[in-house]
Amino acid sequence: LRMEPTGLFDMWRDYLGLAAVVATLHRDPVALGEPSAPPSPPAPCAGVALCSFCRHNGEAPAVYRGHSLRDAWGRLQCPVLRSYVCPQCGATQDQAHTRRFCPLTLHGYTSVYSRPGHARSAGSARNKQ
Repeated sequence: LRMEPTGLFDMWRDYLGLAAVVATLHRDPVALGEPSAPPSPPAPCAGVALCSFCRHNGEAPAVYRGHSLRDAWGRLQCPVLRSYVCPQCGATQDQAHTRRFCPLTLHGYTSVYSRPGHARSAGSARNKQ
């Protein structure tokens, strides 16, 4: 399967080639080896497709609006997360999750990464004068 760049994404942000994957999914879902869907899906959720995983990770709106995190049956759809392998338990594809959501992760784990603009804590004495 050969995917051509679409020219819609900055190469420094689209580091996993998600733009090409999403474009291919829109053209031909079978081309990426998508299994055939059951004949009668449950009623879809109201609203537009949105991948909260890609949105939270700072992807462009055209990327995170191009697919849903999960389908109507709860099966993982995000191509980025599906390709991820959990470093703790090895889960991937339908069972893929980040370390934060791994069943082997101890309670209280927080990622070393934080989004800019979020306060550190409400009672921080830092920078108070």
